[in-house]
Amino acid sequence: MQRYRFFIFFMVVSLVLILSGCYGNNPMLMELPPPDLETALAELRAVKAISDSLLVSDLVFTPSGETERLHGATSCGLTRCRTTVSGRQFLLYGLADPGDPGFEGVYYDDDVESVRLERYRGLSMGVFRERSHQLEEYEQRGMPVKIEIDTSIVSYEGWMQYSKFAAEINIITHGLIQVGSNQRVLTGQRYGVGVSIGQVNDTNPVGGNATWRGVMVGGRIGETADFGDPVRGDATLTFDFTNVDVDVAFTNIRSVRDVDVPPTYPNMTWQNLPVRNGRFGGGFDTPTIEGRFYGPNHEEVGGIFQRDRVVGAFGAQR
Repeated sequence: MQRYRFFIFFMVVSLVLILSGCYGNNPMLMELPPPDLETALAELRAVKAISDSLLVSDLVFTPSGETERLHGATSCGLTRCRTTVSGRQFLLYGLADPGDPGFEGVYYDDDVESVRLERYRGLSMGVFRERSHQLEEYEQRGMPVKIEIDTSIVSYEGWMQYSKFAAEINIITHGLIQVGSNQRVLTGQRYGVGVSIGQVNDTNPVGGNATWRGVMVGGRIGETADFGDPVRGDATLTFDFTNVDVDVAFTNIRSVRDVDVPPTYPNMTWQNLPVRNGRFGGGFDTPTIEGRFYGPNHEEVGGIFQRDRVVGAFGAQR
């Protein structure tokens, strides 16, 4: 599958059963027929082919008795990055194809399973399941490093013409990191992350409609029973041409388990975020958000966020 290739993590395989079940009778889901799997994958490949910007939230996982955050790739470049654990680099991800030399040792199974395809608020949405494998051996600071990681990936994605966003909900089925004589076992750990990619526009909007409407997706994080509970909400971004800032509002946030249940999550808002060179947010601290305007005429906007024990991503169109 020629979508963007990066190695990231996010939660429990049981989400597949949740999302393949009842979504309720929300009429918004019936606004347009969803694409079939072949069309969806072709559209995702097309977005990946033109993308030159990658945003990845902190990677959040929950080992026994604690919650650990691995710093994401919000400012490590446009193509590929590595996270770190205990000062050692690992977990490779980026925009390049799997055949790129920088991705040696990382590969994906050929089969991509679609759990659900739909349309919501004018955006194509889908839930996909696949598996990735990472096997690498190299030397760092004079120490031999060996990485063996197999991951079951569940991705709740939304996409437009120039960008896409995803909340990844994954579990490591086999994980081992060996640095010298020190070994760390990651098998069974669950990871959460938000991702946004697209064709970046390094300028600010200068006129026209000042509102972008779309969707946010995410998953619960932390040492709680609802870790990984998938959520979806409405995303609205309003740009102020005079003050050159943007307001972001996520509303109508609810569990994807049953969209007929009234919203049980508080709204998330960020106000007066300065926009410079088509970018806003940053400094991934709680509560945090980072976004980019995408498309030649700022047709789209997307980004990542982490707030109120939810980590995820968003996308919207003008």
